[in-house]
Amino acid sequence: MYTVLDGATLFDGGKKHIQDAVMVFKDSLIHAVGERGKVKIPKNAKTIDCTGKYIIPGLIDTHIHLDMHGMGDTYHESLVEDKLRTIRAAKEMTNTVRAGVTTVRNVGSANFIDIAVKKAVEDGLIIGPRILASGKIICMMTAGNEYFKGLYREADGVEENRKAAREQIKEGADLLKVMATGAIMNPGGVPGAPQLDIDEIRAVVNEGRKIGFHTAAHAHGAEGIKNAVKAGVRTIEHGTLADEEAIRMMADKGVFLSSTLSSNFWMLKAKRNNNIPQFMFEKAKEVEKIRKQNLGHAIENGVKVVMGTDAGTPYNYHGKNATELIQYVKLGLMSEEQAIVASTKTAAEALQMDDRIGTLEKRKSADCIVLGENPLENISCLDPEGSIVFVFKEGTLIKGKVDVAHWAFASSDLETS
Repeated sequence: MYTVLDGATLFDGGKKHIQDAVMVFKDSLIHAVGERGKVKIPKNAKTIDCTGKYIIPGLIDTHIHLDMHGMGDTYHESLVEDKLRTIRAAKEMTNTVRAGVTTVRNVGSANFIDIAVKKAVEDGLIIGPRILASGKIICMMTAGNEYFKGLYREADGVEENRKAAREQIKEGADLLKVMATGAIMNPGGVPGAPQLDIDEIRAVVNEGRKIGFHTAAHAHGAEGIKNAVKAGVRTIEHGTLADEEAIRMMADKGVFLSSTLSSNFWMLKAKRNNNIPQFMFEKAKEVEKIRKQNLGHAIENGVKVVMGTDAGTPYNYHGKNATELIQYVKLGLMSEEQAIVASTKTAAEALQMDDRIGTLEKRKSADCIVLGENPLENISCLDPEGSIVFVFKEGTLIKGKVDVAHWAFASSDLETS
C-alpha cells in the first residue's frame, strides 16, 4: 500500500530542503521524495494533505536507559521488581516513539530488560521505536556498582572481559557497552578516573567486531577517553572532561561523541534537589560548566557529535528527548539544522545504520515527523508538548499522544528556563 504526504516543506536530514514536497511510502520504505510535479503519485494511494506543515526524519537517540524512569532516587527505582520494570519500560518506549524518536540505542539495562522490550516491539506486541540493545554494561569491580542492581557485569582482566562480551551477545545484544571511567551517578564513583584498561576494552571491541557489532564506552575523564579510542570503540558516551588531546584523537579516528547534556540539565533544574542523592547532585553541578565547554570544543574541532540524552536519569523522562536538541541551539553549540542532522543523519552513521535510516531517501525506512511549525526556525517545536502533528515509523502512523501524566510532579517542580 502506498501512502503520500503531500504539500509540506521537507528537510531530508542531509542537505536537501524541498518546498511543496511530496513523499511516497510503499509499506515500510520510502518510494519517492521530491517536488510536487516531479514525483508520480500512485493510483489508489492514501494521500495526507500536509500543506503548511514541515517534515523531517524520525529522531535517533543514541543513549538511553529504557528501564529507568526519571525518578529522583535511582537507588529505590532499581529495587523495583524486574517484571514491573519491564512493563514500565514498554510504556516508556511507546512515549518515546510518539515523541518522534523512531530509533534508540539502549546502553545498559538491568538483567536484559532492554532485549526483552526490543523483542516485544519487533513482534508487534507493543508500540515503540527501533531498539538497539546492549544488555548489561561491562565494567571492572568497583565501589558503587551495587547501587544499580543487575545493571553491571563486572569483569577484571582480558579473559573475563572477553567472556562478558560473549555473554551479552549470547543474550541477544546488538552492541556492547564498557565503562572506561567512573560515573557521576554511582556513589564512590570518580568520573575522571579511568577504569577498564586498554587491553580489557580491546578484548570487548574485538568480540563485537567478529559479528559486526560496535562498542560504546562510558567515558567522562580524558585518560579513559583516550584508552577507549585506542582500544577501537566507535562512540564515546558523555566525554565530559575531555582535554585537547582526547578531542583531537576522537576527531582523527572518526569516533562519535554522544553528548548527554540532558542528564545534567534535568538533574540540576530540580528545585530543592527533590529526592536526588546529594552525592549525585554535587557531582553533576561540578561538571556542568566544563561539560558544555568541552562539547563546544569538540564540535569546533570536528568531532562528530550525535544526540544522546541519557533518558531515564533523574527527571530526564522518556519522551522529553528533544530537550537535547533544544539545548544545542539555546547554548549556541549548533544551529537548528545542525542539531537536526546530529539527531538523524550523523546519529545513523554512528550506529552503522545510515544505509537504512537517518535521511529521507528512496529505499530507506519511512521514519519521519510531521510538524506544525518549522523546526529550522524554532527547534522547541520538537518538544512533545510542542507542535508534532504526525509520527511515522516504517511507514506506519503512530497513534496517540505522549502520556505526560507521570511527569506532573516533576513538571511542576522543575525550573525549565
